[in-house]
Amino acid sequence: MNDLSIYQEKILNLAAENKKSIAIEDYNRSFEVKNPMCGDEVKVRLKLSDNQIEDISAIVRGCALCEASAGLVVKLFKNNKIPSEKLAQDFESWLNNSDQQIPETLPKEMDVFKPIKEIKNRHKCITMPFEATVKSVKNDL
Repeated sequence: MNDLSIYQEKILNLAAENKKSIAIEDYNRSFEVKNPMCGDEVKVRLKLSDNQIEDISAIVRGCALCEASAGLVVKLFKNNKIPSEKLAQDFESWLNNSDQQIPETLPKEMDVFKPIKEIKNRHKCITMPFEATVKSVKNDL
């Protein structure tokens, strides 16, 4: 098994896991992002309490990459602190810099998307769930 197949397996597992999730009903923040180029849609709902994300769902109508990214968002932020507004910007910057290793400002788990760095037209697919999460709590940052 080579590095790319390991990454692919991790991405597909994240996507499959998130595909089974349902939208949370008890939420006080939400944001929806649509990609007009490919039709992907992400709806993030979260329950915020005391600057902590108690619960979160990221429902996707789109590709496996978007679904995997949504799964990672849920995994990273459920029962965790609010991500900084800079998170989505740092993620996009890392994706666009082919030589750069994942910066310390990003969770190391985001490195699963390293093989996608070379596929520029798929970057939006994986940044949308992070963008929606950050924008859903923007007024609380």
